[in-house]
Amino acid sequence: MLDEPDAADLAVARWEVATLTGRLRCVEDERDAAVRDRDRNREIVLALRRSRSYRLGRALVDLARDPVRTAPAMARHLRRSPAPSARAQAAPPPARIYVAVGLSRAGAHGLIRALRQRVLVEADHLPVVVTDQPSLRHLQVPGVVLEYLPDPATWARHEPDSDWEALLADRVAQLCRDHRAAHAVVIDPRDPPTLARLLVTDRRVGSLAPA
Repeated sequence: MLDEPDAADLAVARWEVATLTGRLRCVEDERDAAVRDRDRNREIVLALRRSRSYRLGRALVDLARDPVRTAPAMARHLRRSPAPSARAQAAPPPARIYVAVGLSRAGAHGLIRALRQRVLVEADHLPVVVTDQPSLRHLQVPGVVLEYLPDPATWARHEPDSDWEALLADRVAQLCRDHRAAHAVVIDPRDPPTLARLLVTDRRVGSLAPA
C-alpha cells in the first residue's frame, strides 16, 4: 500500500503546478506575439508590393541590372565589410526562475549564497528567485534577482477570496516575460540545494530534489 502524501509534499506539488502554469502562460504569450508580428510584417510587405512606387522602382532596377558588373562590385563590398565585434555578438545569459517559498531564514540565505557562488563558478544563467522569506525582501545580491511574494498564510488573511497559487502563476509568468526566462524550478524547502547540486541541477520544471 502506498503511503499517503503529507502536507509538505502536497504544498510542493501545488507550487510546481502553479510554476508550470505560469511558464506555459508566458510561452503562449510569446507565441501569440510572434504570430501578431508575422501577420503585421506580411501586411506591410503586401501593401508595399501593391504600391505604384514599388512597381516603378522594381522596373527601374530590372532595367538597369547588369550581372557582369554588379557581381564583382558586391563581392568587393562584402570583403570590405568589417566583421561584427565580439561585444556586439555577446548576448546576456538566459534567466532561470527559482521558486523558493516556505524556506526558513537560514535555508533561504543559504540558497541565495549558493546561487551567488554558482554565478561566480559558472555564469550560464541569471538566477531569479521568488521568495516569501521576509529577511530577503530588501536584500540586494550581485548577479541574483530577488522577487518577494507574500507567504500563503499572509496572503490568505489579506485576500481570503484570492488563490495564492494563482498569484504565484501570475508572478512566474510576468518574471518569465520580463527576464526572458526559459526554465523554472521549485525548491523543496525541506532540503534546499547546495552549490554542488546547483551545478548539476535538472533544467526541467519541477522540484530541485536531493541528490
